[in-house]
Amino acid sequence: MFGRRVNQSTPPSGEYEISDLTLRALDHGVGELRFEGELMGHLASIVGEIRFPSKAPWPWYLVIWTDGTREDSFEDYGPGWYTIRELDAGYLDFQEPSTRWEKAFLGSRYVRTTSGADRRYDFARLPVDEAAQKWIELGLADSDF
Repeated sequence: MFGRRVNQSTPPSGEYEISDLTLRALDHGVGELRFEGELMGHLASIVGEIRFPSKAPWPWYLVIWTDGTREDSFEDYGPGWYTIRELDAGYLDFQEPSTRWEKAFLGSRYVRTTSGADRRYDFARLPVDEAAQKWIELGLADSDF
């Protein structure tokens, strides 16, 4: 998967049976990310469609920290569905907020991002109405993914 380190000593293997093949709960969904009970941020998601090697749903995720900063979006796909497995189990293995370094030199802009340390966050999906409101509060658009 692009843009995400998976922090697992024994990664799951094999196919994962998803209960909703259209992934409706993930399309414009939002959930809370907590560490030791404290709200650290939100995980937002959309569902597109992948066409190769076969037609299937293609979820994309975006972490938005409580200070409003955002991580790069990342994707998930079957048959492993590693992110969906974690979310269904009530957690997300991700990292602490990244630090971003920007500098201009000789008319060019240089950007470097350093990921934070690995961390396991508790995940709780918001009900549809709350997720729709949070989507607006966070200023999200499909193009963010």
